[in-house]
Formats: sequence, C-alpha cells, structure tokens
Amino acid sequence: MNHCPAIRLTVVVHKDLADEVQKVFTNLRVPYFSHELGRYPILKRNHIFLLNLYSSAQLYNLPVVIFQVLTDKKSEDFLFNQIIEAADLTVPGHGSIYTEEISIFCPIAENLIYKNPIKTKPLGFTGLTGIFCIIQRGAADTMSHYILENGVAVPTITYGVGRGLRDRLGLLRITIPKEKEIVKLIVHSSDAEHALDFIIEAGKLDLPGKGFIFEYPIKRGLINTKISLDGPKQAASMEQVISALDHLYGNIDWRRQFTNFRKGARKRSYFEGVNIHLNAKEGSVEKVLMKLSKLGISGATISQDRLIKLDEENSLYNPARDSANLLIPKRMLNEVISELETLDFFTKETEGIAYTMEIPRAFSYQSKLGRKN
Repeated sequence: MNHCPAIRLTVVVHKDLADEVQKVFTNLRVPYFSHELGRYPILKRNHIFLLNLYSSAQLYNLPVVIFQVLTDKKSEDFLFNQIIEAADLTVPGHGSIYTEEISIFCPIAENLIYKNPIKTKPLGFTGLTGIFCIIQRGAADTMSHYILENGVAVPTITYGVGRGLRDRLGLLRITIPKEKEIVKLIVHSSDAEHALDFIIEAGKLDLPGKGFIFEYPIKRGLINTKISLDGPKQAASMEQVISALDHLYGNIDWRRQFTNFRKGARKRSYFEGVNIHLNAKEGSVEKVLMKLSKLGISGATISQDRLIKLDEENSLYNPARDSANLLIPKRMLNEVISELETLDFFTKETEGIAYTMEIPRAFSYQSKLGRKN
C-alpha cells in the first residue's frame, strides 16, 4: 500500500471564525481538508451572590469547527502562520492550532498533502502533549469542569457511536450506552500523566465498556487559554496576561507550577502501540470494523466528518465520511494494513484512508485473562 509521512495540522476555532480559516485554504489551494462540529466547554460564574455561596461556576458551551489538513514538513510553518494570522489565534478565545507527525496509507497519499516552497519562521510552542479520550455520553461535562477550574486546558468535545464490547454482550449491552463523547485536550507535557490519571478515574475507564484514553506527541501548538466567559475587571483579562507571558518567555514551561493535579496517584498499567485512524465513505467503516474483529481488534467509536475538496468536480472522494480510532500493538501494524487491503478498504468503493501514529502511553480496561496473554 502506498504510504508517506506527513504533518497533520488541526485547527479548532469558534464557528464565527470558520470562514476565515476556509478562506486561507481557498487562497492557498489546499487540496483537501476535513471539518467537523464540536464544542468548547467554558466556565461562567453566577452573578447572584447567594447562589455563588452554594455552587461553583456553571459550564457553558461554545460551538466550534474543527479543521484538519495534511501538509509536508517544509510547508508546515507557512500554513501554520497563515491560519494564526487569519483567525487571530493569539487572542484568547479564538481557538487553538497544533500539529502532529503521522503516516498516511492511501493509494493517492501524496495528492492529499499541501505543499508550498515559501519558508517562514515557526510560531507556537513545543513541550505539549495531546490527550484523546472516549467516554460515555454525559461524562465529559464533569471532567471538563475540573480541568477548567484547574486551568490545565480547554477541552474540545465531539460525539460518536460506540461499538466493540457492547456488541458482544447480547442483552447486557443495554447497560452500556452506545452514545459516546470524544474529548481532546492539549496540556503541558509535565501535566500529561496527572491529567491521564484524573480522566481515568473520573470516567471510570478501568471498568469494561467505559472507553479508552491515550496521549500523543504534539509537534508544535498555540493553545486557547480562555477558560471563562466572565469579563475582565482590569484593563486586561487573566487569559490575555497568560498569553502575553507565553510569548514573553517563548514557551509555556512557567505554567507547570500552577497545576493542582495531585501527585502520588495509583500506578496504571499503561501500554504503548499505534493509533490507526480510519476514514472512509459514510457507512463503510462499521463493516470494516466488524471484519477486523477476527484479528482481535475491537472497541471503536464511529464519528462523522466531511472531507472537502474546494474543486468538488474533481474530487476523488465522497465528502460525507465516517471515522474511527483503533489502538493496536505496533507489531500488528503491517498485518492490519494488509487486512484492510484484503477487505478492499482502499478501493474506490470504500474510499478508505488510514492515518497512523505511534502512541507512547494508552489505557483501557484489560481483563485479567488478557493481561496473562
């Protein structure tokens, strides 16, 4: 199968700024990009004094659009900077942007990648870690409230439908809701272990059918710092002060001392492996996942997005897409890719694309029998 390395650039912006990002893609003739809808949870204090005595900040949701585009390493900084400027992402509340190193498996992998010879000085910061988590519907708000109150990150939440263990439980599957929430957050790398541990406990991910979580390396990012809707009582808001200090120091290392995540949490049985992100024509991914189960691969959540080519008449892909993330041992990668070829995942009928990334630390429920094996 034809494959190549690439940079995946993710932009999360308030829906009112989505047109500005799309204009960048149009002007630069980006070959393909995907987008999906999501939400930013954000805090807002109750202004009725007596109510504040008995309750903490309320959680509100802001609608966001999540864009993903592929580029090569030489073009990464140029595209990164163009989007920051267009959406003014240095302003707290406008959104986040970050990049990851991935591999693309697809018959036309090279055609999906944006290339531009213009070189620019990179913006954004290093020292970041991404956390991807799938939990049961309704659990994300409690988790987000704690994360925001501690100023660790601003989560992005989308939705999906789970399959895997639930499908094998027969009538017992009614005890496990199929609706899932997909939570992504970018944290300082030194906070990653504590954030993982908290989310595992809050989401009860050590129980069967509750979901899974993994961390992944971020190459560079500029992250939204606005965690509250409350207006500033001074000339500048706290989020603006934080943003100014980030740029003054040239990194976000100074923020580490302020995390309130507790230390000394129980030791977890983390495992490493490869994340395979499957993306294919709507209605195709579930059939492929069912057939992959014979390799012992299960437990995936399917979500929807759109793959856009601005010149739609010449697009090789149907825009309506299904996506799913699988965690597998690294030794199984070639076997799984070969099996996907056998299942015609990469043909014109399915229009499949597989994105892979090595994962240093992941966690999900593991039965005692599975651990012995």
